[in-house]
Amino acid sequence: MHDHHDHHDEHHHAEHSHQHGEQSLETAKFRKIVEHWISHNEDHAGSYRQWATRAKDAGHEASAALLEQIASEVIEQNKKFVKIIELIDSSK
Repeated sequence: MHDHHDHHDEHHHAEHSHQHGEQSLETAKFRKIVEHWISHNEDHAGSYRQWATRAKDAGHEASAALLEQIASEVIEQNKKFVKIIELIDSSK
């Protein structure tokens, strides 16, 4: 009976390690996608600001102001994504 118990403990340990490895892989994927979203948002915010300048130069002041506001909101979203990365990193 003792041998069976040892085998069970080894199986449980191996199963736990496998689950932990999957969790780490999933966490790495999660962190990577959040980093991608941050980069993607930065690209969009830059584009919105470029178009805001172009819209303003073309006499579309109100549209330019809205594009600037949208760009700022996207940057605010990124602060939340950065917080998600901090939470991910602190849970390791």
